[in-house]
Amino acid sequence: MLPTTFRARKIETIDTQWHAVFDDYWPAYKAWYGQKKRDDINPSALKQGHRQLVAIMPEMRPLYESFLEASNDCPVAAQFLTGYQPPAYLVSCSQAVLLNEEPLLIRNYDLSPDLSENLLTQSNWLGKEIIGTNECLWGLNDGMNKSGLVASLTFGGSNKVGKGFGIPFIMRYVLQTCENVKQAIKALQRVPSHMAYNVTLVDKQGDLATVMLAPGQPSIVTRERCITNHQARVTWPQQAVFSKTLERKQFLDESLASGKMNEQQLRNAFLAAPLLSGNYPQQFGTVYTAVYKPLSGTMSYHWPGEKAWQHSFADFRASAKTVSLGKQANLGKQANLGKQANLGKQANLGMVHADLIENADSDHSLPASIRQQLLQSLVYLPVSVVGQPDALDKLKQHLQADNSFCWKGYAEQIAQVWHYPVPTN
Repeated sequence: MLPTTFRARKIETIDTQWHAVFDDYWPAYKAWYGQKKRDDINPSALKQGHRQLVAIMPEMRPLYESFLEASNDCPVAAQFLTGYQPPAYLVSCSQAVLLNEEPLLIRNYDLSPDLSENLLTQSNWLGKEIIGTNECLWGLNDGMNKSGLVASLTFGGSNKVGKGFGIPFIMRYVLQTCENVKQAIKALQRVPSHMAYNVTLVDKQGDLATVMLAPGQPSIVTRERCITNHQARVTWPQQAVFSKTLERKQFLDESLASGKMNEQQLRNAFLAAPLLSGNYPQQFGTVYTAVYKPLSGTMSYHWPGEKAWQHSFADFRASAKTVSLGKQANLGKQANLGKQANLGKQANLGMVHADLIENADSDHSLPASIRQQLLQSLVYLPVSVVGQPDALDKLKQHLQADNSFCWKGYAEQIAQVWHYPVPTN
């Protein structure tokens, strides 16, 4: 088990309270950023990042200038803090929205605790109070503002890197400038993300959305109540298999389908397999489970076998909590959900061999379990992008019945389904 300490801090003043965060975390970020960016750290890149920040997120300009002053005008920090064109990074998470007694968003943040700030902050910048999980010094992985908007991210399942801002900075911008889901959708459609991410939104009125972002592509706005680590289709098969994204998504879909799941049941589900991950050595372990409730302005962190760590706008206190990550999930409670979630089927979907991942680009035949996962992904393929329905039907037939079907055949057929021109009529 991994003893990990989480801290809660108030960050209202940038010159003192945020400066303390900078002093604590900047040495590690500077080493990471310098090692990844190298020759890309230069005055020209800084100028471009500043120009993009001012043009696309102008509301953040006074904050950025305050950050610069607090960081002693370090040129590397100046470029990093624009949030523009950061190095590639991946996080693999699950999240869902429940609209029962009151709207709530629950999420598992999956990474390595050594790569996470493990810092919960309550900020009050430019008149907007926000509670959230800090990332990249002023960005957020998930959070809630006092207006009643909640936002949370998951990795979108593509290794493509394009032009845009890092998702933690976009998350902060959304919560800093928007009051409801409708406004947040417009912001996410406007701000370019440098990698593929899914942002789930819910507000105190019960409106919800999941917005799929990808570099160089229009965002896809859905009313998905849950999301994992793929978007309309699987584009990185190895990552999909490794992260079991389709297994987790199907599990959540089936768990929520009955409409009878309550908060405690859903929380128990997130604290057990297949949503909970103990794969910390490969940077895919669950660091925390967070629950946000925008109507009451409360949130909490949860871990298996640990007491919940609760916070609110009304009572946020600087504090620390040390937990042991990697405790056994409460499988007994999880088993009680089996009738409505069909856990037997889910377990079968997770039986993937490591050698398949290594040979994913070859003519290696796909096991039935993998074909089932890929077939499930086609459920979320938007009708608007299917230019050849016959090609889609053919692909489904191969996945359902062809024992010799391989990754090469899948790649060729999904390219036909995806890339044929979309009919204009």
